[in-house]
Amino acid sequence: MRQPTSTSRRTALASALCGALLSAPQAAITGPVSAAEQLPAASLAAELLALIPSMEFGAPATNATVPPALARKIEARAAAVERQAARDNAKDPRLSDSWRLIYSNGREITNLATGLPLGFVLGKTYQPVDVQTGRFENQGLVEHRLGLARASTLVIGDVRLAPPGTLNAAGTRNERGNRVDVDFRRLTFGLDAVLGKPLETPLRKVVVTRQNPDAAQPANDVTYLDATCRITRGGDDALFIFVRERGNRPMLSLEEREALFAEGGAAITTGSGDADLQKGAPPELKALLREERRDRVEPIASSRVLR
Repeated sequence: MRQPTSTSRRTALASALCGALLSAPQAAITGPVSAAEQLPAASLAAELLALIPSMEFGAPATNATVPPALARKIEARAAAVERQAARDNAKDPRLSDSWRLIYSNGREITNLATGLPLGFVLGKTYQPVDVQTGRFENQGLVEHRLGLARASTLVIGDVRLAPPGTLNAAGTRNERGNRVDVDFRRLTFGLDAVLGKPLETPLRKVVVTRQNPDAAQPANDVTYLDATCRITRGGDDALFIFVRERGNRPMLSLEEREALFAEGGAAITTGSGDADLQKGAPPELKALLREERRDRVEPIASSRVLR
């Protein structure tokens, strides 16, 4: 059988980081209010953050890399925070900042966090957002366990307030003013260092993303927001928990974005379901987006919990 090329593998890894809006459906934010939920939302959010462990290489924790009981506890506490959250979070100026992803049950983030080819592992993942200029990025670090190389992935897109009453892919209506619509523009994968030595000119692969016109508009619901924490539901209700933290990589300027857009590149179509498994997609991308993975039944040892 012909082995995938390194270029297709890198394209797959970069493509997978746009998984915030392509994740497996999760339970709706409903249910009885417990006695603990009488606490203010900010107190519940602080307790939520205390539950989430630090992971090896700074990767986000996921429901496949922490014990199942802990994953259930994290997700239940997140839902409790959301039930008490304020409206109109998407209009809150505090949304525009740099955020680090610390927990997700989104399918593609989970697949990345449970292991990559050739000894590579997912590291810290950031999402800078600037609503005023309509920009967002997903910035992922990819580390080699033996320090042989360091790479980075970047998803570049546009963000804007969603109209009231719109439906996302999960059929959830925007009734709380907390939704932003997003458009993915480019995916890049860069090889930044080899054997601990930074490359003077990093190697970079650029992929042009095109939204499937038959799929729902990609969107994120900002279900909780304070000075420290942000909780987001992806377009199909997958959970993403962030803390406010600035990474080492600044967001591309408007001029840098336009220069990157002018480069062009290979094209893929994003959306949901079989649209992502179109003919011509790299085989690794198809594997990352498939519905089930056998190794997700229990947490795997390759993603160590540090506390």
